[in-house]
Amino acid sequence: MYRGTTSILPSVVAVLSCLFAGASLAQLAPRLPWPPELPAELLPRASVYVSEKSNVVLDFHGSVQDPALVIFMAGNQYRVFPDLLPAFRQWVAASPRHRAVKVERIFYATTPPGRLIDAMDAGQLVLGNFWIDVRPDHLWPDVFMTGPRQQRRLRSAGYIDGWSVYTRNRGVVLLIRAGNPKNIFGIADLLRDDVRVAISSPTREPASFESYSNTLRAQGGPQFPEVVLKKRNTISPVAVHHRENPQFIYDGVADVAPMYYHFGDYLKTHMPEYFDYVALPKQGNFRDELAISLVRNAQHKTAAAAWLDFIRSDAAAAVFERHGFDYAASDERSRVEDK
Repeated sequence: MYRGTTSILPSVVAVLSCLFAGASLAQLAPRLPWPPELPAELLPRASVYVSEKSNVVLDFHGSVQDPALVIFMAGNQYRVFPDLLPAFRQWVAASPRHRAVKVERIFYATTPPGRLIDAMDAGQLVLGNFWIDVRPDHLWPDVFMTGPRQQRRLRSAGYIDGWSVYTRNRGVVLLIRAGNPKNIFGIADLLRDDVRVAISSPTREPASFESYSNTLRAQGGPQFPEVVLKKRNTISPVAVHHRENPQFIYDGVADVAPMYYHFGDYLKTHMPEYFDYVALPKQGNFRDELAISLVRNAQHKTAAAAWLDFIRSDAAAAVFERHGFDYAASDERSRVEDK
């Protein structure tokens, strides 16, 4: 179930990819107690319909009905947004240029970005029995925040004209269970027979696999990621490694997962009873860029313009820095790339 699913009913895998972050996989423990990531407060008497192992949606935030701004992104930024959105609203209220812009109803998605581009191409995003029409007259991104790899895909498809780099992550760590019961201290331990590794699939999540494998190759040798993948007890998530890999460790079916530093820091900070991480050397530790683009046929252009200006501001930089990223210099934030 964990591996070798890419050739079996790929359309079904695509349909289910954005749903429940591995809810059908390991059933040994409850779902991780992820902190709320709501873009606004719920109504006082909102009807909450959650079944922990069958109806949980973590990476779609807010309402698809009449949003004032729609943000699609590389999902690894999920930890930033609960602080970033209030900072944006404060920044807008103090901005003479953008003060009149409505920014209360914001929808954002934090799945792997390739899945969101797939939905733009197809016109539909399916979550179990629920679907979202992804097209300009329904739900459509105003801005896209992802790495240059996916920005190039958006550019080739004609969705955007260019992008600006605004931040970088701080490299890769090894996410482990609190207390480090397997005595994992570096990437050499990933090759031990008794250590079960969870790592992104090169076919299902190629962007994150590429990032992690760059670090593993630089620090362990050119074939290191492939050797890890071939281990009998290596697990690859179905769709969303930033939710599934921590769940694997929590469930006791994995011992370690290469993860970006900001994931390890977030999980250790918010769930210290379950998680810790092992830092890796700085040399050869690959750091991803993140870039922002305006979608050509954005439906909320004034709000999108405000968001672009905000992301290029020092106010946004302070939030990202606080959550484990290194912000780009101001001149790089405003420089537009198209190749």
